[in-house]
Amino acid sequence: MDSFSRHLFSLFLINTVLSGGSCDVRRITELSAFGDPGGKQEQLDIENCTYWDQVKAPDGYNLNLSRLLISTVLFCPSSPCTSCVRVAIKINNTVPVKIEGVQIHFFEYKSNRNNEIQIRWKNHMQPINAADFVFECFESDGGSQVEVAVKTIPDYGPQLTANYIVEDYEKGPRISYSVIPEQKQIIVTAPPGHMVKAMLCYKRGLLCRELSKHSIQLINTTSTLSYDYLLPCLCIQAFYPGHDSHRTTDCPFTDAPEAFGPDLWRSSNFSDLIQHKNNMAVRYNGKCLIKPHVVLCWKSNGSCVEFEVSATKFLKSGYVFESVDKHSQMCFKFKYKNSSHIECRNRPDTDWNVTMEVESNKLMLTFVSHFPASFSAVLCKSVGDDCKNTSLIYCISQTELSSQKLLMILPVESPEFCVRVWRSDVNFSGKQLLCPHYSRQWMGLGLLGMLIVLVIVLLVIYVVWQFTTKVVSAPLWSRTVLLMYSPDSEEHKTLICAFADILKTELDCNVILDLWDSGSVAEIGIVSWLYSKRELVETEGGKIIIIWSRKSQEMYKEWYMLEPVSGLDHDDLHDLFSTSMACIYNDILRNRRIKDYSIIYFNGLCSKENIPEIFAKIPKYQMLKDFSSLVSELQSLVDLPCRLKLSTKYLVCKILKSEKMQRLKRKIEQSRKLQEQRHLCSKDQGCSD
Repeated sequence: MDSFSRHLFSLFLINTVLSGGSCDVRRITELSAFGDPGGKQEQLDIENCTYWDQVKAPDGYNLNLSRLLISTVLFCPSSPCTSCVRVAIKINNTVPVKIEGVQIHFFEYKSNRNNEIQIRWKNHMQPINAADFVFECFESDGGSQVEVAVKTIPDYGPQLTANYIVEDYEKGPRISYSVIPEQKQIIVTAPPGHMVKAMLCYKRGLLCRELSKHSIQLINTTSTLSYDYLLPCLCIQAFYPGHDSHRTTDCPFTDAPEAFGPDLWRSSNFSDLIQHKNNMAVRYNGKCLIKPHVVLCWKSNGSCVEFEVSATKFLKSGYVFESVDKHSQMCFKFKYKNSSHIECRNRPDTDWNVTMEVESNKLMLTFVSHFPASFSAVLCKSVGDDCKNTSLIYCISQTELSSQKLLMILPVESPEFCVRVWRSDVNFSGKQLLCPHYSRQWMGLGLLGMLIVLVIVLLVIYVVWQFTTKVVSAPLWSRTVLLMYSPDSEEHKTLICAFADILKTELDCNVILDLWDSGSVAEIGIVSWLYSKRELVETEGGKIIIIWSRKSQEMYKEWYMLEPVSGLDHDDLHDLFSTSMACIYNDILRNRRIKDYSIIYFNGLCSKENIPEIFAKIPKYQMLKDFSSLVSELQSLVDLPCRLKLSTKYLVCKILKSEKMQRLKRKIEQSRKLQEQRHLCSKDQGCSD
């Protein structure tokens, strides 16, 4: 690198102790230096730690350009290993300086122990620009606070000093955390001064299984970990990067009620076990090592009636129930603490059906079953919400495999009776309630009256809807709106045009957009065009909407370094964004016309954090979440009647369901995916366009 001469020094497995002001070297291996090609290998000498008088530093010498790096390693000359402090010195200077070596001073606060070492060249060295020293290592106890100071030989005056807390590999790191359940995230915080690895895992017995591969994050102070399911066995593990370091495990949701919600069952697997005859069995497999309580239940009319006596314990193969009607309405109900889950399996080959016909004073039940079974029926009379039995139980059986229908006839005295049917050759079977429907004259009249009322109500709703549509689309809604934005990608411009089209067609706004007025922009220039349109917005009491993106944030930072800070004019006067920022910045500094501005950003493409603090007084809206608020803001520009303001909700609902709004949503999603793809490509050096 021209006259820049760099020497690399490598020193390994050195341990020294200060004794009577001199250095006692216990272990030292080869220390080598590499200079220019063809240079001879130099030799270093470690001398007694005598103290050198300070000398005047050469012109241009600046130790602040150098760095002192401290880290913890494991020193294992024998078992067990001990913590050891590695010291790396990177000396840099702008001009060549004569350096004969370095003097390292090590101090441990807890034991008040001092170690010091001097490393010097044996032979004469020419002045150099840079040198790297790695010293391994000073033994210390984990958790101790130490101080390291480095001077050059000769002593030019300044020194490199750093404090450090030695990592304790025998104990796991201390961590704190906070949970954000809405975003399914856990923020983990580690004490400063240590590099810590953290991950989320599901604990099963003594093992804690990582949520997904490569989910371990290296954190310096704070990191955000994401999870899919909030479960009682969800734990946080933290450990130091060293090999076989102790792991701190914290399971904050073991007894948390929210951990026993729907996620517990959504993350589980349920599988049928092959059973013969009338037995049912299910196997439960979850991410947490739990054993839920299971009962049978019969699902009907949105509820599942339990068979409490059917409760069974967990067996190695699963949960097994004997003598059960294996109908599709027979389900498993899993219970664990304050949570429950109903699991129904599709078994069309084990279903049986029954139909009912009414003739004179008798009910005829027709059973269809593809397997041998016995069925029972009993008449009942409705009393409130219950149906009380009023007859003996009638039975019928099918003894062979056949598709032949079974007919059962039940005599009835009046049309007020219903019938309960069930499978009677098993211990657990659900009962179906069948009630005949008799046609009566008053029912026809009632239906006719209800039909007339329904027609009248629909007619009134239609008239009100037509009136409201005309009111909310009246010329009173007309607004002058100027759109400002940063020149981003082509899909971003397409997105802006789609949003402008909604303002123009759905809200009847007079939209001013340079993309729609390119002729005037080319004729008078972007600066004159923009200032004339701003005056038009002020005259007509309109609104200036700034469409912000992540590209806007980057361009704002570049513009800010040129415009407000340095006072220089922007080179490109045709840049709409720079001209817009100059206008807005001037209005904010003078505290004028701030009410004329609004900022919008699209969800997934930008966030509030991307908007500079200088725009704090300007209202911000996230599209399309805050679309209703934006419409209210446009509406508030003029004094409208209360009834017209109440119609805003209807107008917003109508626009959100329109085809143009759906097209805008699709464009936002496409832009979001393209932005994520570009972000991934920027990280991957091998990604092609």
